[in-house]
This record gives sequence, C-alpha cells and structure tokens, in this order.
Amino acid sequence: MLTTYTLLSYVIAVLMWTLIGRGVLRLLIPGDPMKNPVYRLFTWALWPVLAPLRATIGRFVPHSHLGWYAFIILLGLRIGLYMLFYSQGWLVLPANTPL
Repeated sequence: MLTTYTLLSYVIAVLMWTLIGRGVLRLLIPGDPMKNPVYRLFTWALWPVLAPLRATIGRFVPHSHLGWYAFIILLGLRIGLYMLFYSQGWLVLPANTPL
C-alpha cells in the first residue's frame, strides 16, 4: 500500500507544481500566454483538475481565481490521502533504528 500512496501523492504533487508553474508563467509572459508551448502543455496537463472546477464553481468564481481554488483542493486532497492511509494502518513507517 505504500507504493499506492506514494504514486498517488506524486501525481497530486506534480499537478500542484504544474499549477504553480502555470501561474508563474502567466505572470512572466507578456500578451497571450497560449502562444507559449510550455504554458499550453501546463494547461493541457491541468485539464483534469480545472475542467470540473469550471463546470461546478466557474459560474460563481472569476476565471482568474480558479487556480487558487484548484491549489487548495489539491492540497486538501493530498493531506486527506495521507490521513486516510495513516488511519487505516496502510503506511508502514520506518522504526527507530540505532545508528
């Protein structure tokens, strides 16, 4: 189960860092950021996260704030994943071994 937790945690972490990278690129790129191939790649990679958010809360929240909501949801998902695996005893933490 540790491998499952590690893989899920890495996927969520990659999405979080991609979201941060997309935000930084948006600040650094003058004009239309969709002309930049890296920004387009980040947008494509974040589609599974941003599309449901646009469909659910996109009517109430400005488009420019969806990234913040996505980051908070991904962070909560990562913390919740750890809490679930730890509470079920699926995470085997290393014992204190003397050096």
